[in-house]
Amino acid sequence: MAKDPLAEACLHFDELNKLRVLEPDVSQKTIALKEECEDFVDKIGQFQKIVGGLIELVDELAKEAETEKMKVCSCTFK
Repeated sequence: MAKDPLAEACLHFDELNKLRVLEPDVSQKTIALKEECEDFVDKIGQFQKIVGGLIELVDELAKEAETEKMKVCSCTFK
């Protein structure tokens, strides 16, 4: 059986009969990976927003705790 000269050159036709360098299954896996990466980036962005809000809240609580400590210290020395 004769080998396909295009396949030997790593060239393939897609479903629209366009000439492609990647094999169809590799192309599909690449597209799926790209979509998965985009979802991951979106989730990381949401995570960063949540963590940023948590850090701001903890900073505010720390400032309030320091203020209360200073009030206690100043009352002790009166």
